[in-house]
Amino acid sequence: MLNIYKKFKKLGEKEENKELIRHSLLAVIVRIGAAGAAFAMNVIVARYLGARQAGYFFLAVSITTVVASIGRVGADQTVLRFVSIHAGRKEWSGVHAVMKKMMSWTYIPLIAFSVLLCVFSKQISVYCFHKEELRWPLFWTSIAVPLFAAYNVQGMALQAVKKVVYSVTVLKILTPAFLIIVTLIFAPTSSSQISIYYLIACIVNLLIGYLWWFRSIPKAEHTVEYDTKKLWASSGPLWVSSIMQQLTVWGGQLIAGVYVRSEEVAQLAVARNMTVLVSFILLAVNNVSSPRIATMYHEGQLNKLKNYVRNTTWMMIIVALPISLIIWFFPGYILSLFGKEFTSGSGLWVLRILTVGQFISVVSGTVGTLLVMCGYEKDLKNMRILNGCITVALALILTPIYGAIGSALSSAIAMSLFNLMCVGIVKKKLGFTTFGMFGLEKSKKTKRIESIIE
Repeated sequence: MLNIYKKFKKLGEKEENKELIRHSLLAVIVRIGAAGAAFAMNVIVARYLGARQAGYFFLAVSITTVVASIGRVGADQTVLRFVSIHAGRKEWSGVHAVMKKMMSWTYIPLIAFSVLLCVFSKQISVYCFHKEELRWPLFWTSIAVPLFAAYNVQGMALQAVKKVVYSVTVLKILTPAFLIIVTLIFAPTSSSQISIYYLIACIVNLLIGYLWWFRSIPKAEHTVEYDTKKLWASSGPLWVSSIMQQLTVWGGQLIAGVYVRSEEVAQLAVARNMTVLVSFILLAVNNVSSPRIATMYHEGQLNKLKNYVRNTTWMMIIVALPISLIIWFFPGYILSLFGKEFTSGSGLWVLRILTVGQFISVVSGTVGTLLVMCGYEKDLKNMRILNGCITVALALILTPIYGAIGSALSSAIAMSLFNLMCVGIVKKKLGFTTFGMFGLEKSKKTKRIESIIE
């Protein structure tokens, strides 16, 4: 612990790290608000609906979240990368052109997916998930698919222009906060009612996101048509990568929706949202780091990039470790906040297992963002495809045998394996490791890559 303290103290001694700490602190504060909003939403939904009805709502949201990620065609990460580059140069015409192109790519497939989900919501509920009561929650959340995807792209664009507070608010705070307020006012008793409120929350979020975006950037000096091939070269691999990422994150829960009771699905959903408290620091640092990583790599400052990534990893470990220990040793007390139904059965171990997976993600550093911002989307895509297949295979094997615990194991193993593989790819492509505890000096390969970029 003494060494960790010395390391953290040393971070603030260099002028180049002060901006990192200052902006990361702001992002952490906002992310704490986001984590608090998500936590409160889950507590209130679970308390008002009970485990069974809450399970239907959480499962419907899981399904539509995966569909929205498929329909976004990799737009969120592509927007983050290209808007970061153009905003850094103050090329506002390029920024507007990227957004116009990517939003048009997003809306067309998402509206089609939304219609199909609504039309076949009964068949999907009965024949795929064997839960007839899932029908109407799935119907209402399906309408929200284009809205959910659009405000996620807006949030990433706000992140790219360094509007961290606006970005995190759109991505993580507005929807749960609105849902909390409406639930407290109208006291819903069924998953169908809460799903309607969720749809309204998505509409409100998208409108506010548009307002903040147009207030955050100057108008375009002139109209330009962005190179479709250039965007697709990045968006295509990221699209596949995004689909596989969603399989890793949600695959275990979706497969559990087929094999386990609604109450256990609710336990899984609550545990998954709780363990985001461990990795919220990773998301907060990503909000700050993504535009800077893209700029540093584009300008050939690879040694500076290595130090920046190493420092962020140390900072994340320091924040995530105590949270992980609290969740590991006191899972019963934490889950009791959601109601007695959530502390029974496998709930405690589900929470512990998912916590370990999230902590390994934090220790690995900002590997996914680093690969995307440095132009290695195809390598990330390959890792995602492999990892998505592993997730599904593990979930299909473990969930029928061990129930919710098997689903949690499949998610934690796949999540950990993906991040460790990405650490290896970063080492191979950029010549340094993201592991904060290893702090290696610049390698010969790093110097060679830096000279090539220059």
